[in-house]
Order: sequence, then structure tokens, then C-alpha cells
Amino acid sequence: MTGLSLDQLTVCGVRPAELVEIAARAGYEAISPFLNGNDLLPAVPLRAGDPDTVEMAQRMKDTGVFINNADGFALVDDVSMEELRSGIALMAEMQARAIVTLQFDSDASRGFDRFCQLRDWAADAGLLLLLEFTPLSQVASLTDALEYRLRAGGTGIALLVDLFHLHQSGGTPVDLVGIDPAIIAGAQLCDGPATMDAAKYYHRALFDRMIPGEGELPVREFLAALPLATMYGLEVPLPGHVARGIGHVERAALLRDAARRLEPEGRA
Repeated sequence: MTGLSLDQLTVCGVRPAELVEIAARAGYEAISPFLNGNDLLPAVPLRAGDPDTVEMAQRMKDTGVFINNADGFALVDDVSMEELRSGIALMAEMQARAIVTLQFDSDASRGFDRFCQLRDWAADAGLLLLLEFTPLSQVASLTDALEYRLRAGGTGIALLVDLFHLHQSGGTPVDLVGIDPAIIAGAQLCDGPATMDAAKYYHRALFDRMIPGEGELPVREFLAALPLATMYGLEVPLPGHVARGIGHVERAALLRDAARRLEPEGRA
């Protein structure tokens, strides 16, 4: 059975050690935390030696929960590359499997150079760099991501495919079939409506996704198309459930059970 990751967007705002605890209690094998938060997506920054980070590492040791993909390495115009480099070193120390980047740099040449630098730092630290695509970024689709990876040489780079972004960019699960399984090394699952305008897509992507199986996205087909070795994350903020007082562990367990019910034979 492929392991599941509790991605931080699902329980945005919780402290690092609490993310580990929620995942453990809800039956997840791994977490995908943010390196940093921001005004839209609050999160306690992970910093070497900080009490929150130290406590998180201890809870991981106690529970066996590990870091699947560390998020928060997005390339934006004003990014501090030295801060990302420190984050890579910390994630390597905490034995993360990979780091995730998105390309938002408005200067295409500078953004590509930064991407290659991030890849090199990750490789030196023994980490895989995952490129996530979304129509909100400069790498908008699966095709764009595959081409961007090849342009950067391919080595040390794989893709993270989020069903929400795949669908909005015009892709389908069929597009994943035939791609070298080693290239699809990360995935995120949720559900949502079949069509969304740009404004609704942006809002839902950050704040309001749907439980797998309760929307109109091809969830079963997506899970069937993923390489068997690909651990996928549940990235599903549920503001309606939060408003009704449904707690973090209960929401995480609900999502886990919903995803497991939709897994095809052989993956489940």
C-alpha cells in the first residue's frame, strides 16, 4: 500500500510539531510541511535550532512520521536564495525525501538560473528537486514542466503533479501514462468542480478544495495513472468543516479514508 502524506495546506496554521501529531493520529505515514509561511498561508518558519523545529524533529522521531516533500521553496521575484539554501540543508538534516519548487519569477532568465541553482544545492544535499506546475505560475502545464526539466538537464529533477492544477491546465490523467515513472515523483490529491474561472481557481487552490470523490475531477483515473511508487499528499483545505468545528485530526482522517476508498486495486 502506497503511503499517504498530510500536506500542510490541509491544516494551515498549525505549529510544526502539531502537524506531525495530527498526521500520526490520523494514520498518515508522512507530512509535507511549509518551510515558511506568508500573509495568505500562515505557518511557523522552520529554522535550524529554533524550538518549534527542534520539537517537530523530536515528534517525528517519536511517531515515525517523516517528511515526504518539503514545500515553500517557490521562486518569486524577491526570494532570498540564501534562505532557501539554508532550508535545503535543514531538510536534508531532517531526512526529507525532496523539496518542492514553483516558478513565479517574472524574469524568465533569472528564474531559470535560480531553478538550476536550487537543483544543484538540493543534489549536493542528497535531495530531489520536484517542480510543480500550475496555470498560476510561469510553468503552467505538464508539457511546460517536462520541457523545463529537460532544459535544465533533467538530472536531479522530477515533477510533482497536483490533480487540481493538472485539470485546470487542460491536462488529464491519460497524459501521465507513458511518462517515465521516475519523472513523476510527487503528487497531490483533492477534488473540485469541473470548470472554474481564473479568480475562482486561485481562491479554491489556496483556500477551498473538496474531499476526493465529492467533486467532478477524475480522482480514480488520476490515482490509477500515478506510478505505484509515488506517495501522494492530501492537500485539501476545508473551510466549511472548520466553521462547523470539525477538528484537524477528524478532517485529516476523513480525507485519508476518502482517498483510500478511491484507490484502484494494486495501489490500495
